[in-house]
Amino acid sequence: MEIIMSTPSYNSRLGLFDDPTLPLVATVMDVNAMPEQFTRYLHASGVDPKWQVMKCAIEKVYYRPGKHCGVLYRLALRHVSGAETDEWIYGRTVPAGTEEERFEKALAGLKPTPSAHEFLRPLPPISFWRDLNMILWVFPQDPDLETLPQSVDSAYVRQQVEANLEAFGVSANGSAAQWRCPEFYYDRIKFMPSKRCVLRYHVNLLDPSGKSHEKTFYCKIYNNGNSRYHFDMLKSAYEQLTVKSAAVNIPRPLLHFDGLHTFWQEEWPGHALLDVIDQYDWQDIFRRVALVLASFHRSPANGFDAAPNLNEVLEKADEDAAKLLRLWPQQQALVSRVLELLHATKPVFDKQEMPAVPIHGACRIEQMLARGNELALVDFDAVTLGDPIHDVAELIASLQYMGLTRGLDSERIAVASEAFYRSYAEQVPWACDRRRIGWYALAFLMTKFYSSTKNLERRALQQIETAGKAICEDWLNTVGAM
Repeated sequence: MEIIMSTPSYNSRLGLFDDPTLPLVATVMDVNAMPEQFTRYLHASGVDPKWQVMKCAIEKVYYRPGKHCGVLYRLALRHVSGAETDEWIYGRTVPAGTEEERFEKALAGLKPTPSAHEFLRPLPPISFWRDLNMILWVFPQDPDLETLPQSVDSAYVRQQVEANLEAFGVSANGSAAQWRCPEFYYDRIKFMPSKRCVLRYHVNLLDPSGKSHEKTFYCKIYNNGNSRYHFDMLKSAYEQLTVKSAAVNIPRPLLHFDGLHTFWQEEWPGHALLDVIDQYDWQDIFRRVALVLASFHRSPANGFDAAPNLNEVLEKADEDAAKLLRLWPQQQALVSRVLELLHATKPVFDKQEMPAVPIHGACRIEQMLARGNELALVDFDAVTLGDPIHDVAELIASLQYMGLTRGLDSERIAVASEAFYRSYAEQVPWACDRRRIGWYALAFLMTKFYSSTKNLERRALQQIETAGKAICEDWLNTVGAM
């Protein structure tokens, strides 16, 4: 069957794209209707009807016009007895006429691994939902993360813990052989199907006397051998920036498993700052965020790769802007203005001398943990050496963008951003040119706009033409005042 490709068009009422090749996108994105749909499908697949899907949150979307729309669902399930649990299911709706071939490909070469929840096991690990023309993968099954099932296998994890007791502070003496790990369970933290997964492990260690020692740590699974690079960078950052200088709180990397593309890392007990931010005075907490970042940037470090320079940042902005316009050509006027200014002003910023310092590369509030008055910046597995303003601009731009994606108050964001900027500038010896920050911010916003578009972030899509444009206008005025 020949598949006729057509260009999708943005439907502002739905906050989605009308894609004739994928007519069920709006259906699979309907979080109000999908719980009932999933309940019927699970029961038809043999799952005990005493279980119901109460909520269906969408955690990630991968939209490829005319090809597929992948949706990561987190199902909240409840038994008539009152028992509750949750599970990840990744679904990919495909064009009519391609489903059989794609389903066969999904099945080929994979060892089916059943759900960790026994009551869900009547549902095949990989199945085809004909009503929605959708292939389903039940966690820990994944299209590309082949080692994910092993990373949640209780026997395997407990065996690895017992084989690596030194990583958990147990001396390698004669009694170490008598330690046992009888219990293991995990929390689902973050999942990007086909790319990576983050789990929080809980294990119980019994020493020779029978005394229990609870350990909690993180497991990060990647889809390829890049996990070794990320682990090595994280280990180097930990040794240089936490052990030697105590500049930042970086949780200790524990072990890397080459064959699994996986590493383990200590837990830094705390809460995601974004989850508890309203418990703090925003001006005060963002001043403290600035102190953490400035301390990190001032720390001596070496052995890291070079960060993207201005040419590479601009190239990325050009690429993502072009992809955005292929999906959403109505944004041509704004995008053209941004790119023209980025190209016109880059020579000015090329002449500015900036130090090469350790930079995070993805410095966002989402990467920060809070514990009382303490803060920790996490995910140091991609540290590089480069322009510190890169991190400053990313933090401010991502904070502003949360007004679109999370509905945060724009006035509070403006006050917090200014408090962060002023405090950071007071702590570092280099210039913190607002125009340079704005240049980076505009470049990053092109990527954020494109990311929201390809991932069908409905709240953001409905705000880009208004609040998103306003953010760009402010930065255009800042950078243009030269």
